[in-house]
Amino acid sequence: MSASFALKSRCLQDATAKEKSFFLATLCTMARIDGNLKKSEQRYIEELAAITKTELAPKIYGCSATDCCRLAAKIKNRRLALELIKYLFILAYTDNEFTDTEGRFICDIGEALHLEPQKISQISSWIIDRIIWLEQEALIFEETENKGTRYDK
Repeated sequence: MSASFALKSRCLQDATAKEKSFFLATLCTMARIDGNLKKSEQRYIEELAAITKTELAPKIYGCSATDCCRLAAKIKNRRLALELIKYLFILAYTDNEFTDTEGRFICDIGEALHLEPQKISQISSWIIDRIIWLEQEALIFEETENKGTRYDK
């Protein structure tokens, strides 16, 4: 999985250093919210940190869900808040398994960001549609690997 699509996110590129730090801390918490930090999730976050030129301190992975909600609430730019929800869903689907814990965490972050539940649902549906579309592409073009979670196209 690649985080190169982050380059297309002008909002993320233009975010302040603190906003980028809060953004990445939230992703780090999401990556281990199910009790298992996978190497693919860690690589994804490290790549995103490099793309956004944000230092990723090892302690960032130790942020509790509650503390993370407080950090995320400091993001006041609505577009950046929406992008964060998008990235959380993408990260949640990297292992092709979306857990209740991940869903609750995304809802908690959305609430901390003052986002409407229907907007979060809309983003979720968009991500699922994108995954289905990429899986159909793999079938149509007879690709041997499942590219359902790739967003670098």
